[in-house]
Amino acid sequence: MKLLPALTATCLSAIAYTSSVLAAENAAEESTDPAVSGMLPAEESKANSTKDPAADAEANLDTSRPSEGREAKNAIYLDLLGPGVFYSINYDRVIVDDFSARIGFSYFSAGASVSDSSGTTTESASFSYWSLPITASYLGIGSDTHMLELGAGGAIVSYSGKGVIESDDGSVADDASATTLALTGLVGYRRQPADGGFVFRVGASPMQVLGAGFLPWGYLSLGAAF
Repeated sequence: MKLLPALTATCLSAIAYTSSVLAAENAAEESTDPAVSGMLPAEESKANSTKDPAADAEANLDTSRPSEGREAKNAIYLDLLGPGVFYSINYDRVIVDDFSARIGFSYFSAGASVSDSSGTTTESASFSYWSLPITASYLGIGSDTHMLELGAGGAIVSYSGKGVIESDDGSVADDASATTLALTGLVGYRRQPADGGFVFRVGASPMQVLGAGFLPWGYLSLGAAF
């Protein structure tokens, strides 16, 4: 009868020893396996099953979507001075991400006269001009909003003037008119957000007027991109 308690105790000791050895081996495998996630298989399977497929697809789309470049490729701005000489209203279009082209138009007319005590006009003068500036600019230096603008182009400039002096001996009139080409360069700062908004430009735009000489000039622009 004493044999049964001894056998039972031996079996229990063997079971306990085997359990402790298996537990130690499992712990060693978990500590050396870099792929262990820290979750039981059932928990890991449950976590994977709760992931949103739409969110995964959106994340993959965001990482693989190519850059669409500048969205607001058009701009309209008022140029004070610049290739339009006095001013110009311009349309500007980004042809590719780093290059833009613009075309503008300006017109100006003025006149003055002098009268004597009797109200008779003794002297008069008038002046008018129009200009058509066309330039191209490189915008690849800077950020999508703030950049250095380097450009070149020209402007067709037409002007006419007339002066009349009345005297007792008659009237003396002097007329002058011409149409010429002015070559210009652009160096300045340009603010034009890639997604549209306020446009600001300022810089130097020296001009070489054919048949008239060199004109050190500048420009200041205000407008909007869309």
